[in-house]
Amino acid sequence: MPRWGSVLAATAGAVVGAVLLYGSYLTVAPLVSQESAAAEPAASSTPTPSASPTATAATEPAGCDWEALANRDRPPYVKGDADGMPRAREMTDATWECVGDGWTVEVRSAGDDAWVPGVAQALYLVAPGGDLLKLYDLRTDVAVEVLEADLDARLAWTARHSAGDGFQVVQVGLDTGDSTVEWGGSAIPDPQVGRDGTVWNVRPIGDFASGGTLWGGYSPYGDLQSLFVREAGADFTGFAAQKPLDNLIEDGAVNHRGDPGVEAWLNQEGTLAVFLAQRLDRSVKNPGSKGTGTWVVADLESDEWRVETATLPRLLCRPAPGTYAPGAYEDPGALQAVCTKGDRESVYRLSVGGDPEEVESFGP
Repeated sequence: MPRWGSVLAATAGAVVGAVLLYGSYLTVAPLVSQESAAAEPAASSTPTPSASPTATAATEPAGCDWEALANRDRPPYVKGDADGMPRAREMTDATWECVGDGWTVEVRSAGDDAWVPGVAQALYLVAPGGDLLKLYDLRTDVAVEVLEADLDARLAWTARHSAGDGFQVVQVGLDTGDSTVEWGGSAIPDPQVGRDGTVWNVRPIGDFASGGTLWGGYSPYGDLQSLFVREAGADFTGFAAQKPLDNLIEDGAVNHRGDPGVEAWLNQEGTLAVFLAQRLDRSVKNPGSKGTGTWVVADLESDEWRVETATLPRLLCRPAPGTYAPGAYEDPGALQAVCTKGDRESVYRLSVGGDPEEVESFGP
């Protein structure tokens, strides 16, 4: 399992802008060309894929070994692609029977340079030996990133990044090119769902201890604020702790920016989450924390949660970069935080059931 801190730091750097609940992108419009058991969806690629989790491999069916296929038995190469696009074979129905361990899903763009608006990009299957099989072309007005794929289910989840704020995430049928903007059902936390049902600012964090993949939901600025799990295929489940968190936000809870939301610490194993709902003191010219708030502690494996009153500095706090919840459900331990009010920034150790302690610096 990847180290949780490095994954969260990479995620924070990838998230851009500030619009979460408004606006929507057009759906992916794949160019599908199906010729009886020959070419399948043609496609384009997104920028070079980020270091997010790679596609989940399917179990290789008996009777088809891609590496053992002679060149003449493999699909022909795509013709007429945009200049600069990589050489790739057509994807056929029959080729799906060869997809197994070691296959991944990637986006490539023309010239393999950083994507810019108008540059061609496509979605590909990548065979273990490096062969590319083109699935379909992608839009050229947004950068597309593969977040996770399930090859058994022939599904992928891709992020659409634009010059605007936040990023939309869609579910894509790898064999059909169909894109679904409303996915995950009630498992997707409310803060990540737009008014039109689209899903925003979510990405995989790592393997979940009980199976599947733990996903995080982020603010438009890259701050972790919610969690859910993809079990397999398009099966998603949420955590019971999300309900009290939604209630706190509805009742006026804010994050360290003073926006509606919460802050979240994870332990290194991804089995414990500690959320902090803060109260904004609006009675002063430069608002800070009221000095009180609410802790919601969640055991992610058992799906238990509990609530405790938080005693806080009169500043708004966020998790210190690269730090974890070091304890357990009963006692999460000292949570390292960076707390601010205006130009003032201080480092604190916060604890569930205890008083805040100001310290000189934070560490892992």
